[in-house]
Amino acid sequence: MFLRQEGAHIDPKGSILKVRTVKLDDNNSAAVVDLRLTNDADYQLVARNIETSADAGKGEIQGNVIAEMDVKGLYTNNPVLGDQFNPVMKVRDKVPPHSSIDREICAMYNISVEELDKRKDMIVRIQDITGPTLELHEKHR
Repeated sequence: MFLRQEGAHIDPKGSILKVRTVKLDDNNSAAVVDLRLTNDADYQLVARNIETSADAGKGEIQGNVIAEMDVKGLYTNNPVLGDQFNPVMKVRDKVPPHSSIDREICAMYNISVEELDKRKDMIVRIQDITGPTLELHEKHR
């Protein structure tokens, strides 16, 4: 007898939909990454850890994820970002079984916006509480 195990393990998928950048000062910038997450498993995905980085040509630059309560200030103080389209992705956010959600991650980078805009790739890593890590890459620019 064979049993089908489809849906028995979490194998999250997703994509980066859009990246918006803004200058904070001469040496610091921020990025707003809109993304779509899909969970085809029979169990919910629960975010344990969220990381971002940018490949700015001189290696991977780690971003500092901006807390949800500070994101409103980022938009208020930087109208060039436009409107906030999606809720902020945060630790313990859930993606229900057999569904997709749209979220955004905001992060600060210790490089100029010019360097950030020349990036080769934007990378987002979201780890589920059970261990699997989803790694998303920006589509070829």
